Order: sequence, then C-alpha cells, then structure tokens
Amino acid sequence: MMRGTFRPETVMGRELFVYTPVSYEAGDRRFPVVYVQDGGEMVKQGLNALEHLVMTKRLPELIFVGIKPRDRNGEYTPWPAKALAPDRPDFGGGAADYLRELVGTIKPFVDGRYRTLPGRESTGIAGGSLGGLVSLYAYYLYPEVFGNFALLSASFWYEGFLEYMERQPASESSGHRIYMYVGALEGMYKTNVQKEMVSRTKRAHRLLLDQGFTEDRLKFEIGESGTHDGMLFALRFPSALQWLFGERSDSVGTKA
Repeated sequence: MMRGTFRPETVMGRELFVYTPVSYEAGDRRFPVVYVQDGGEMVKQGLNALEHLVMTKRLPELIFVGIKPRDRNGEYTPWPAKALAPDRPDFGGGAADYLRELVGTIKPFVDGRYRTLPGRESTGIAGGSLGGLVSLYAYYLYPEVFGNFALLSASFWYEGFLEYMERQPASESSGHRIYMYVGALEGMYKTNVQKEMVSRTKRAHRLLLDQGFTEDRLKFEIGESGTHDGMLFALRFPSALQWLFGERSDSVGTKA
C-alpha cells in the first residue's frame, strides 16, 4: 500500500510524476531529490520496497521526479548512431539538449515548487538501459548539479561511449557517488554489440576507478542470473538508493 503521494506535473510540455514521501505534508523539512528516467517506472514498480526501507530507517525519505521521455532513442543518446536492427529507428543523439532542459527548466521548477535540498550532494539521477547511459552522461556534462548516480544496466555498448569516457580527464570525484549494476546473463542471446553488455560494463567500471573513484564512492554489482529486464532494474533500484543515500547523514531531510 502506497504511503507517499504521486503528483502529475507538466513543465514546458514535459510530463513529470513527482513522488513526495509520507512526512512531506507534516512539516517544513526539505528532502533530497532523485530524477528518474522513463517516467519514474523504477520508482512505481519498486515503491513497496522503497517505502519499506524508509519505514525501517535504512533509507531517508526522498522526493522522486519521474521524467517522461518524448523520444527515448533521441533524448537518451549522446550523439547520433545507426540503429542496431534494420527495422528500428536510428539513435538521435539529443542527450545534451535533454539534460540542458533537465538542469535549466525541470530542476528549477521542482526546486521552486517543492521543498527540496537542491545542492549537488542531495541530488541524484537514475535510469536503466539507455536511461542509465544518459544518467552517467549527466555526470560528465553537469558534475556541479548531480552528486549521486544509479546506473541500472546502462547501455555501455553504445557506439563511442567508452572511448568518450577514456578521453575525460581525471576529475575530483569526492563529491560524487555512482552505483552500477549489470546482470550476468545480459546480452547472451544477442548477436550484435549488445552481446558485450557485461564486459563493457566492467570496462566502464575500470575506467571510473582509473579516473579517481574509490570503492567508497563507486559500487559495482553483478546480478548472478540477471537479464536485461525493467522489472529487474526496479528490484535492484532500492539497493542502489540505499547505498547512495542510506549510509549518509548529510542526505537526511532538514528543516527549511
């Protein structure tokens, strides 16, 4: 049974679904915010587990903002690329524009309308598959805005992305935390580049370690029997948030 509240919002034609926690209406506390790709499906599907973690004091109360994509293949990809199958549309490469909208329009709206903790250390971004890819891209484009990243089976197979990561200079990562997950069985039935899902995720993890992340700032888990499945992303999502926010006193809601 849901204890928090979902509210639909529209910002410049963009549909949002904002979840506020149980105690939101009870006072003047401010809360960390997690922006979730694909309309927040991982929140909706995993809500019982998320609220259970809150009730048992293993996760602070959070505001979730589910952002509905207009063109998923366009908005979640960093540059244009050919489709992986002849009957599929090409990838549009509009992630920079999408993230500019998120940072310049959506986040200011949410921070103005809701009692958020707007600082980097209290702001997360999350997604699965291509949604995980664009969430990591946000780390490179807006490291001053987002401090916490949940990457569930991020599409590291995407053409040129690992090479893009390699070209990034080592950065000061002490203000960022990244959770990565991939299922051990992902890509096993693929014949295209997606068959390298696990090995490429491992390579991305190694690149982040080489660029300055330490184990207390970067967690990588492999699901023993995991496939590339949205339901599995939702099942893993609470664990990701617990690691990102649950062990930190600076993420607990504070008074305005």
